[in-house]
Amino acid sequence: MNEQAHKKQILKFELYGLLKNLRFFEPYMIIYFLLSGLNLFHIGLLFSVREIIIYIFEIPSGVIADRYGKKTELVICFLFYISSFVIFFIGGSFLIFALAMVLFALGEAFRSGTHKSMIMSYIDHHKITDSKTKIYGLTRSWSLIGSMIASLTSILLVLWLPQIKYLFLVAIIPYMLDLLLILSYPDYLNERKDTEFTIKSFIKYNIESIKYAFAKSKVRGAIFNSASFQAAFKSIKDYIQPVLLTVTVSFVLFSSLSLDDNTKVYIGLIYAFMYLISSFASKNAYRYKKWFNPLSLIRYMWLLSGIAIIILSIFIDNIYVVFGIFTLLYIMMNTRRPMMVERIGNVTHKDMRASVLSVESQMTSLLIAILAPLIGLLAEYSMSVMFFVFGSLMIVIFAFSLLIPKD
Repeated sequence: MNEQAHKKQILKFELYGLLKNLRFFEPYMIIYFLLSGLNLFHIGLLFSVREIIIYIFEIPSGVIADRYGKKTELVICFLFYISSFVIFFIGGSFLIFALAMVLFALGEAFRSGTHKSMIMSYIDHHKITDSKTKIYGLTRSWSLIGSMIASLTSILLVLWLPQIKYLFLVAIIPYMLDLLLILSYPDYLNERKDTEFTIKSFIKYNIESIKYAFAKSKVRGAIFNSASFQAAFKSIKDYIQPVLLTVTVSFVLFSSLSLDDNTKVYIGLIYAFMYLISSFASKNAYRYKKWFNPLSLIRYMWLLSGIAIIILSIFIDNIYVVFGIFTLLYIMMNTRRPMMVERIGNVTHKDMRASVLSVESQMTSLLIAILAPLIGLLAEYSMSVMFFVFGSLMIVIFAFSLLIPKD
């Protein structure tokens, strides 16, 4: 493959990540739910519904990708996403939002692991295996740039559109473009092994995937390490919105705008900045391998994250501390993630990667499904207490990790 064609496909990987993260609604999702009459406990339940559905369908989706085609599965996933956006727009009640969450979760389950597996297959196909962290970090950085663009664009959209719910309709446009982009990928990345779908073979490969993921100690360890940290990060990151609503009540950026509009602008700007910093962290994650042992760095991020969250719980009314801690958490998550993807790819057979990455996502979803309602209840009682408990838990996990061999 010539260099120009190689760069073209890498660019497609990057554009995929950018487009899929143009979720203009994301910075305002909890605000939308609150404005629709839901409380934080209901919101926690919605997140739990999302994660339960992802948990149920993660491994089957990985098997479909490995056995029946990765491109095929990604096309299906974007159809689920687009359907969910339409129903979120209709919204209005907990049950309708729950249905939208189910479809959104199906999209997440069908997507997670599949595109990463395609990138790894591309790397293996062209024998550039030493570049796993660099290439995945680069593509992930473009995903985060997409999130940054979405955050900045959403500020203009949320001020211009009549209601927040219209952000879901606007998000359909980049998802349609991403669907077309996936269809343009070379056919060898589809890697379809079975030409006929049967329930018997589908169940057989599901069982084999689970056995493979948990029978091998290195694969099992990598899955638990990655899933638990992701679950911890994802469980608390969205609670920045109600925190910001509290600490920015008297903080006015633009005197010409109302207090409500100032809050929307402020949230969008903070998300954009965090994604920009995270993109830089992801793009340069491979450089840390020159200075630190990656497995030691992965381990100590538990301790650093726990300390940071406890500091946040103490200074939760200080806008600068809130901003700084959440930015730091995003940096750690997006430095850690490319290292974990490389680790999982290195310890997993190439024909099982999509399935194993789906098991990892499934484990993440199970942990979030357990944590989300509990965090919602704690948040209803006290945001400060919720963050303190969560930070303490992360430090305990780090302490237990010291008893486990680094490899």
